[in-house]
Amino acid sequence: MQQKSQQGGAANITVETRTDGTTVASELFATYPLRLHLTKRPDHKDENASSSAKALNCYVLGYGGGMISGDVNDLSIKVKPHSKLVVTSQSTSKAFKAVEGRESTCVRTRAKVARGGFLFLVPQPMQCFGGSILTLNTEVTLEGIGSESFSENDDPSLLLVDWYTGGRENLDGGRWQLSSFQSRTTVSICASEYFSKDDEDSTDTGRSKLVFRDATRLSGGMELQNHMRNYNVICMVILMGPKVKQVASKFLENYSSRRTYDDREDGGEEEDYKIPKPSKTMDYNRGEGLNRQDEGLLVSCGTFQTCQEGRFETGVIVRLAATTLEIAAKFLSKHIGTLEGQLEDDPFLEILVSKQGLGGTGINMAGTSQAGRSKERFSFGLMAKSYEMSSMSSNSTKNDLPMCMSSIFSNDLMTKGMNPLTLFQLVDSCVPSGGFAHSNTLEAAHQLHLLDNSKSSWTGALSNHIWEVLLNTVTSVIPFLIASCQLFRDNCHNETKRGQEGNHPPSQTTSVFLTKEWEKLDALLRASTTSHVASRASTTQGSGMLRAFSSSFHEIAPMLKALKRSTLKVHNSLADCTGHGATSFGAVCGLLKIDDWTCCSMYLYTVLRDMVNAAVRMNLVGPLEGGRLIHDLSLAVETLLESELPRLLGQVRTNVLDVECAHQVCPMIEILSNAHDRLYTRLFNS
Repeated sequence: MQQKSQQGGAANITVETRTDGTTVASELFATYPLRLHLTKRPDHKDENASSSAKALNCYVLGYGGGMISGDVNDLSIKVKPHSKLVVTSQSTSKAFKAVEGRESTCVRTRAKVARGGFLFLVPQPMQCFGGSILTLNTEVTLEGIGSESFSENDDPSLLLVDWYTGGRENLDGGRWQLSSFQSRTTVSICASEYFSKDDEDSTDTGRSKLVFRDATRLSGGMELQNHMRNYNVICMVILMGPKVKQVASKFLENYSSRRTYDDREDGGEEEDYKIPKPSKTMDYNRGEGLNRQDEGLLVSCGTFQTCQEGRFETGVIVRLAATTLEIAAKFLSKHIGTLEGQLEDDPFLEILVSKQGLGGTGINMAGTSQAGRSKERFSFGLMAKSYEMSSMSSNSTKNDLPMCMSSIFSNDLMTKGMNPLTLFQLVDSCVPSGGFAHSNTLEAAHQLHLLDNSKSSWTGALSNHIWEVLLNTVTSVIPFLIASCQLFRDNCHNETKRGQEGNHPPSQTTSVFLTKEWEKLDALLRASTTSHVASRASTTQGSGMLRAFSSSFHEIAPMLKALKRSTLKVHNSLADCTGHGATSFGAVCGLLKIDDWTCCSMYLYTVLRDMVNAAVRMNLVGPLEGGRLIHDLSLAVETLLESELPRLLGQVRTNVLDVECAHQVCPMIEILSNAHDRLYTRLFNS
C-alpha cells in the first residue's frame, strides 16, 4: 500500500485598520488540520478607548497531538498599513518520530508587513521528539519606505520569536536525539512599488533586499547533546521598527554590554549598599543570563544593520539558551510581556501557567559533565545530516545541495605550478588575520564556564570547543569563501585566455563586473552573519587582508584596491558592503589562481591557528601544547576535507555555487559570539 507523501493544511489571514483605529481581519481562511481563532476584543468604555489601537490576537490551532511525517503546514500573513497583529499558537508544537518512506515534517510561514504595520509572530516552540525530521521556514517581507517620505511611524515593525526544544529528557534516548532539524528565517525589505503586488515576484532578489538571514541544520545524537550541555531550549528574537524600539533599547542596554562588578543585582540604590572588594575568587561577570550557577540561562544580544533608500536602521537580535521552557518563557515575559500595553495579553504567560517544563529543574551549569562523549575525539556528527535533508520548500526548483561544493575536494583541482612560498605567505602569522585580536568565542566560553575541565585537562575541553567552531565555519562561512574564489579565478582566467588569443582583448569592464558581483556576495554574507561581534571581527580582518595583500602582490594590487575602495562606500541598494574576511580572502586566492581545496585548507588552518594562539595568550595551554593541538586538529580537518564532505555533498559538479546552503550546526557558538561584549574583562575584540 502506497503511503502519502504530503499532507497538511494551509491558512491565510489578512488584517487592516478601520477609520477608528481598530484592527480587524479582512480575510480569514484555513483548511484541515489548521484552524485560525481570533480572540474576542473586550467591550471597552470610553475611558479605555485607546484599547482599540491594540493588536489583534490570532491563534493558530491544530487538530491532533502534533505533526507526523509528511505533514506540511503553510501559513500566510498580510498586515496592511498601520495594522497590528499578534500570531501565536495554543501550545508547543510536537514533531513525532519520522516514518521511513515519508517526507519530512514541514512548517512554512510567509508574512508581509506594510508601512506602519506591526507583526508580533510568537508561535510556541517546536518540540523535537527523538527520531523526528523537521523543516521550518519563515520568510518576512517588510515594505521599504523612501527617504523623501520618511516618517518614523511609517516604518513597519516586527517582533519575531523563533524557538525550539530538544525533546523529552526521559524518553526517546534523552534530549537532542532528533534525526535532523532544519530552520531558516529571513527578513527582506521590498520597494513600495512592488510590495502591494500579490504575486511571489514581489519577494524575489531583484525587487527586495535581504537584510537578515539565519539558517540552522542540526544532526541529533550524542555529539549534539554534548554541544548543548544541559540546555534544552534555543531561542532567537528579532526586533525591528519603531513600535518595538523601547523594548529593543532595553535589551541592548542590559544584554549587549558589560556590567561592572559593583552593580547591584536588584538595581537598587540604597546608600548603605557596600561595594564588594575585588578578590581572585570573585565572578566579575555579573548580570542575568551569564550561565551562572543554578540559573540555567545564557543570553546574548546584538544588532544588525538594514538599509532603505539610503537610510540606515538597526535591528536587534536576542539569542538565548535555557535549561527549561519555563525559564525561557519567564525571561521573555519579563522583558517583552505586553509590549508596554500594545498587546491585550502576555503570550508567554500561558506557558508559565501551564507549567510546561520540558526539561530538568535547577541545574549547576558550571563544569557541565561530558560523560558519554563519543570515543572518537573529533567526530563529524554535528554535521552528519547537513546536506542530506529535504529542501526548505517542497515547491522550490532549486537544488538544496551546495552546487559545486564537491568540486572543492576533487584531487584534480590541486594547484599546479603555484610557488609554495606564495602559499606560505598567505598563511603567515604576520598577515592581519586577527590572531592577536580575536578569540572566536573562546574567551567567552572560558569566562562563562562552558569549557568543561572537570574530568579532563584543559587540552581536551579546548580542542572540543575549537573543533565545534571549525565545523560551524565549514557549514556557514566556507560556501562564501569558495564562491568568492571561483568568481575571481574563473572570470580572470577567461579574460586572460581571450587576451592571449588576440581576437578578444581583456575587457575594461571586467573589474567593474567583478566588484559588483563581489559586493552582492559580501552583502549576503553580512546578512547571514547575525552576530555583530563576529561581523565586526570579520570586517576588520577583511579590511586588513585587502590592504596587506595589495601591497604584497603587485600583480593583483589594482583589483584588490578596487575592492578596498568599494568597502569604504555606502551603497543605497546594498546593506553597506564592508568586506568580510571570507570573501576578501577568497578574492585574493581567486586572483592568484589558487584552487578551491587549497583556499579552503588555508582558511581553516588560519582559524585553527588563531584560536590556539588565543588560548596560549589566555594561559589555557602552553606554546608547546598549543603546537600539538594545531597538529592534531589539522589532521582532523584534512580528514574532514578528504572524506566526510564529499560523501555528504555528493558528486555535483558545476561552476555556480548556491550559497543558500550556508547554515550553522552549533547554536551555542552563535550565542557565545554576541555574549563576548558582556564580559567584564577582555583580552580580545571578539
